[in-house]
Amino acid sequence: MISPTEIQQRKEFCDILFSLADSQELLQEVPDRIKMYKRLEALYDSDQPEKQFRHFYSDIFSVLTQIQQNPDRGDINILGQNLDVIRKGYQPRNKSLDGTRIIDISDSIRKLYDHVNLDIARISYSDAADRKISGESSLENLQAEIRSVQSELKDNYNATKKNMAEVEEKLENSQKEYIAILGIFAAVVLAFTGGIAFSTSVLNNIAKVSVYRTIAVSLVIGLVLLNIVFGLFYYINSLVNKEKKIKPLIVSDVMILMLLVATVFAWSFGCVEDRNKRINDRMNPITEYYEEESKERTERDVPVKEIRPAAFSIEAAGRMFFIILQPSLQ
Repeated sequence: MISPTEIQQRKEFCDILFSLADSQELLQEVPDRIKMYKRLEALYDSDQPEKQFRHFYSDIFSVLTQIQQNPDRGDINILGQNLDVIRKGYQPRNKSLDGTRIIDISDSIRKLYDHVNLDIARISYSDAADRKISGESSLENLQAEIRSVQSELKDNYNATKKNMAEVEEKLENSQKEYIAILGIFAAVVLAFTGGIAFSTSVLNNIAKVSVYRTIAVSLVIGLVLLNIVFGLFYYINSLVNKEKKIKPLIVSDVMILMLLVATVFAWSFGCVEDRNKRINDRMNPITEYYEEESKERTERDVPVKEIRPAAFSIEAAGRMFFIILQPSLQ
C-alpha cells in the first residue's frame, strides 16, 4: 500500500518536472538554481537510506506525455535542457538538518537526467515515426488525388478533343453540303432554262407536226424535267432533313405516263381526225349556203360592197349554230 508520504513525494516530483519544462530562463539566475537544488535535495535526501525517494518511470512518462500533448504546460526539450544544467551545476554543499553530513543527491540527479532523456528520446522517436507514417499517408493521399485529377484532366482532354474533331467534321460536312446545295440550285436553274427553251422551240413548231406528236413530246419533256428537278431537291432534302419521301414523284410520273398512254390510244384510234371530220361535215352546209347566197346576189347584179356584212354575219352565225346543233337534237 502506498503511504501518504510517498504520494506527496511523487506529486512534488511531478511538480518539479513541470516547473523545469516551463521555461528556459528558469535556471538563468544563481538564486533560482540554488532554490531548485534545495528543492531536489528535500525530495531525494533522507537520514535513512531505505527511506530515500526513488522516482518512478511511470511518473516521468506521464509528465512527458502531458507536456507533449499540451504545449501550454511546457516543452520536453526544455525539460531536458534544464536537467542538464542541474546535472552539470549541482555540487553537494548543504548539510542535513542535524548538521552531521553533507547532502549529496548527485546519483539521483544523474539517474533522473538519464531516465528523463531516455523517455524524451523515445517519445521524439515515436512522434517522428508517427509524423513519417502520417506524412506517407498524406503523400499517398496526395498522390491519389493527383492521379485522380490527372485522370479527370485526361478524360476532359479526350472528350474536348473528340468534341473538337466532331465540330471540325461537321464544319467540313457543312461546307460540302453548302457547295452541293449551291451546285444543285445551279443545276435546277439550268434544267428549268433548258426545259423552257426546248418547250419554246416545240411550241413554235406546233403547226408543223401532228397534235399527237406535240402532246407526246411535251409529256416526255415534262417527265424528264420533273424527275431531274425532283432528284435534285430530293438530294437537298436528304442533306438537310435526312428524310426520304419519293411518293410525290411516283404520283406525278404515273399521271404523266397515263396521259402519254392516253395520247397513244388517241393516236391509234384517230380521235383528232374523227373530230375534224365531224366539224367539217357540220361546216359544209354553211359553206354551201354562203356560196349559194353569193351566187344569187351576183346574178341580181348587186354589188358586193352593198351587202350588209353585219346583218349577214348574224344571220349566217344563227344558221350555222342551228346546223351544228341539229344532229345532237335528233
